[in-house]
Amino acid sequence: MNPLTSSQQLLRYSIGLVIWLLGWCLLLFFDAHFDPVNLSLILVLTSALAALWLPLSVTLLASVVGLMAFNWSFVPPRGTFAIDLHQHTVLLIAMMLVNIIIAGLMVFLREQSRRAQAYARAAEELRIWGDKLRDATEPCVLLEDLHQALDRLAIGNPRHPVALVTIDSQPAAIDLPTSLQRIGSINPEHEEALRHCLRTGQALGPGTGHYQELDALYLPMRGRSMTSGAAMIAGITSLDAFPALTHAQALCDQMGAALERHHIQQQERQARDQAQAQTLRNTLLAAISHDYRTPLATIMGAASSLDQQGERLSDSQRQQLARSILDEADRLRRLTSNVLQLARLDAIGGKIQGDWESAEEIIGSVMHRMRSHDPQQRISAKLESNLPLLWGDSLLLSQLLENLIDNAFKYSPPESPVNVSAYLDKSGGDKNQLVLAVRDEGSGIAAEDCEQIFEAFQRGDHRKPGAAGGTGIGLALCRAIARAHGGELEFHATVTGASFECHLPLRAQPVNPEPDL
Repeated sequence: MNPLTSSQQLLRYSIGLVIWLLGWCLLLFFDAHFDPVNLSLILVLTSALAALWLPLSVTLLASVVGLMAFNWSFVPPRGTFAIDLHQHTVLLIAMMLVNIIIAGLMVFLREQSRRAQAYARAAEELRIWGDKLRDATEPCVLLEDLHQALDRLAIGNPRHPVALVTIDSQPAAIDLPTSLQRIGSINPEHEEALRHCLRTGQALGPGTGHYQELDALYLPMRGRSMTSGAAMIAGITSLDAFPALTHAQALCDQMGAALERHHIQQQERQARDQAQAQTLRNTLLAAISHDYRTPLATIMGAASSLDQQGERLSDSQRQQLARSILDEADRLRRLTSNVLQLARLDAIGGKIQGDWESAEEIIGSVMHRMRSHDPQQRISAKLESNLPLLWGDSLLLSQLLENLIDNAFKYSPPESPVNVSAYLDKSGGDKNQLVLAVRDEGSGIAAEDCEQIFEAFQRGDHRKPGAAGGTGIGLALCRAIARAHGGELEFHATVTGASFECHLPLRAQPVNPEPDL
């Protein structure tokens, strides 16, 4: 609870003096109308009201002086302190006792009210401080706020400067000078005391029970299992000079709990990232050892046959073996490209270097390349006219379409059509999107696999006997590419098969510069 400032004390004394002056004015006004017994009630009321503002000692002194002045001015014989009647003696004694009791009660209630208000303000400050720490993603950015809060508790006195230190690395490294983050001016003696406060997690200084001869107060920022920092309020020689010790420690402990929670979250995030990276490495190695083995074996077998038996093979047999080598090498190329692109997008956080691209040109180049894998001429394209330009990476968007078309070839009958389309989706109101869609007439995807198929190294055909092989990263890469462009890849089941739709947001179209005259 903060003590009253000199200006507040002067205001209280002034109000108390005004109440006594008004009380005496009333006594003088009603002197000709009331007897001393009734006038005494005005004096008691004046003393009670003044006690709301004056301290107990001043109230008692004013009551005694007021009673003596009342006896002099209003109790016969007037102008003396003599008393004629015994009832007047009883009246004065009763007035004295009543003034003392009322003054004591009023001062006590006033102090209790002031303490309750101070505790309510402290509780509200702690609640607001706790909410702010809870909502902060980086509690360290609120250290300056803690510094200001402790400075306010020290009444902003420049003789009581406030300083903070927090651990800037692992707790085991707090003895290193570079491992502490400092706020405020700290001399070597204070820093040593702050480090000791950090190591022990105990408050030091007057009123703490530890090193009470120090001329400063050191408060640890304690969490549940570690101390993350310490605060110093200099120039404190006794607990009376800083009565808000408990409140200051509560502020520091809330900061300590927030810093510890943030530290634990960082450790959990690092452990989770390491576990995911290890899982990704293990899965990637398993996928490489499994899915790369078949095409490599095919390439090695065909190349070995050409090398050892090339002269005894017919031209058609040699062409068939050469085609097998090319097909399996292209399969390896696509697998490797998918893995590398997925790893690259993950490493750069999904950020791309884009440019204005034409959807017609992207689809045209993809159709030209994929027709070499389409001897039945199943693939067709349908594009809306006057499509706007896209902002993106043409190579990534081409790879997205190639993966979707390749999946359609794998998981649909050899004679069924595969359609590629591009159109504007205006269902989003003002936020139009360009949709690139690939539809097939295959067996579709089970409902329970609709989300799983977009995860890396997961496939939706693992229950189907004789399903086509794959690493399970094609659709994961397609969704990563779509999201890197600010869009989304969606799966929709159709009556005859499956439809994968890539929704890409449209930016304001570039303005063509005017030609030079």
